[in-house]
Amino acid sequence: MNKQEAIQTVLNSRSLAIVGASNSTEKFGGMTMETIINGGYTGQLFPVNPKSHEIMGIKAYNRLMDIPGTVDTVVIIVPARFVADVLRQAVKKGIKGAIIMTAGFKEFGRMDLEEELLEISRTHGIRIMGPNIQGVTYLPNKMNAMFSPVFKQHGPLAVITQSGSVTTALAEWAERDGVGITAAINLGNQTDICEADYIDYFADDPQTGTIVCYLEGIKNGPKFLSVLKRAVAKKPVVILKTGRTEDGVKSAASHTGSLAGNHAVFKGICNQYGATCVKKLTQLYDAAKGLALIKPPQGNRVVILSTSGGSATLASDEAESNGLNLPSLALETKKELGTIGLGAMAHITNPLDMPANSSHLYLKAAQIIDKYDLADIILFNFADPVMDADENFVNAIRMLTASVSVCCCGGGKLELSSTLVMGKAGTAVFPAPERAMSGIGAAVRRSMFLKRRNMDQGGVV
Repeated sequence: MNKQEAIQTVLNSRSLAIVGASNSTEKFGGMTMETIINGGYTGQLFPVNPKSHEIMGIKAYNRLMDIPGTVDTVVIIVPARFVADVLRQAVKKGIKGAIIMTAGFKEFGRMDLEEELLEISRTHGIRIMGPNIQGVTYLPNKMNAMFSPVFKQHGPLAVITQSGSVTTALAEWAERDGVGITAAINLGNQTDICEADYIDYFADDPQTGTIVCYLEGIKNGPKFLSVLKRAVAKKPVVILKTGRTEDGVKSAASHTGSLAGNHAVFKGICNQYGATCVKKLTQLYDAAKGLALIKPPQGNRVVILSTSGGSATLASDEAESNGLNLPSLALETKKELGTIGLGAMAHITNPLDMPANSSHLYLKAAQIIDKYDLADIILFNFADPVMDADENFVNAIRMLTASVSVCCCGGGKLELSSTLVMGKAGTAVFPAPERAMSGIGAAVRRSMFLKRRNMDQGGVV
């Protein structure tokens, strides 16, 4: 089975054997069982533990070979010295894919144990995810094969990272904001299946809108670049790669045994191919959100409609560094804006500072901006509580010709609830004005890249 077929089989598994399963949620085997069950997995579960007859209400087995019938995937959570034996049992059982969560391989200097896994894979054709991973989640199959947490908000982001905590952070932010994920893939040591294989897979996955990567090293440079070039032509790819400094390179090596490589060269090639490269974790998430949810802008003109002058200034300061232009408002536009009841405190410029606690006036102003074709993107900058920024508001702004984005940083419960409602309705909502501009910038650069590529290929823009 090739790697793409293996990924397809594992992510869409209808049966999972959990070797090392436990009734104790203080143990990784128990945590994983609980996460799979609470995630709503509808396939068959086969816990394997010779000391238990039943685990979390499900019949347990002494060995893999005792499980009746076929099993799609084995999840291995036993000490490193036993993993190879379990993998050999999986081969005899006819299992084609293994998720190995266990740590203690090359990242601890035990190359011998890791090479043994690779030899079994090469000899018998069983494909390996991991080892040394938090797990794998694929929400179209409601499969949360992870220690924790449980993800349920299905959305456009396929998260691929070399860190369990980064995987969790990105996916939980997406869950909190109503954006959601297609998949959360923890790479670990990449003994067999590597980052390029996953990018290649999700480039063709119809459930995935944007591929989001945190990488500490590249396993096979030429393969990675070939796959990246193909993937970016199909959908957005945003990458945070560590190892920009000497200390960062050392940290990556100690974490997963990765070789970080030359960061400047990596970034230059990624930019040339059209991938989005960022330096910070929040930038990774913001760019991913912008790329996934902002309608491809036709240009880089941004008009900001803001509840706050200070917040508008924060957004304006980030425009140039993100390749964005804040056009002036024409006299005719200003006159019409002056007729809709913005109030004496409004400053009819761009940014348009118009203190109000209802989205109704902001929608009216946006419709006028749209009517005069002044913006490619309109940013609704709600730095104070706006009472009715809800699904009806989202449906209304979808009618605009311009692309739209929202900053919602009014604080308190209203900010959280508004962000969730608008996020679930498919709007890119950001928690700070500078982060909104970062997400908008990523969407603009992606759109401009596709236009240039189309022109280079002789297409019509």
